[in-house]
Amino acid sequence: MISIGVVDDGVGFAPTLSKLKQVVSAEFICVICGDDFPLGDKSGTQLMSVGVKAINLLADMGCKAAVLSSVSLTSRCLRSLQGNAIALFGCDAPVLHASTYTASRVLLVGDVFALRNQTMSGLITVPMPEFPILAEEGNERQIVRYISDLCECFSGQFDCIALANSSMNLYKHCFSRVFPNVKIFDSLEGVARRIRKTYKKERREDSFCRVIDLQGNDIGEKYTFFTE
Repeated sequence: MISIGVVDDGVGFAPTLSKLKQVVSAEFICVICGDDFPLGDKSGTQLMSVGVKAINLLADMGCKAAVLSSVSLTSRCLRSLQGNAIALFGCDAPVLHASTYTASRVLLVGDVFALRNQTMSGLITVPMPEFPILAEEGNERQIVRYISDLCECFSGQFDCIALANSSMNLYKHCFSRVFPNVKIFDSLEGVARRIRKTYKKERREDSFCRVIDLQGNDIGEKYTFFTE
């Protein structure tokens, strides 16, 4: 069975792992870069350092491929690290896909780094630096209030929402509660499609998962709810 790594800084790995399990049978090794949480407010240099450490760790552990679950890591590291020891896949902010769907106006929400240099016509960008913290706490009422406080002022000015943070994928339904009639695009469809094309899912094989930190220590007990 193939080993595939998933790199994130917190609970955002969970929807990525769930999506990957639907398309490929594998031993998943999830690296949680908790010491660098949240990744979205790090500099490009810091993100590259985290990416290099995580990919080297997964290569040493025998992984044949790795998925950068963090949109910020993907934005900074994917091109630079491709072609190294293992095949590398990224989760992109789905701006182009969203704009193609609507042919007009997109609300892009996410990490500060992932939103940089987004200049597409008709694009409204809303940084949400506190979202990863709220996602780790898991208080949906606070998450809905946070989305409402930052985004309701733009109501009627956009046709769809693009999520540029992996933890937002876990709480996609919270955006639907604030904007029930708006199409929402997450960062997972593209990577799932690319994985499906590359690796065949064997129906007789069951996937299983390990969760470790950037030093290789097992921290699976903390994330049992998301992996079972």
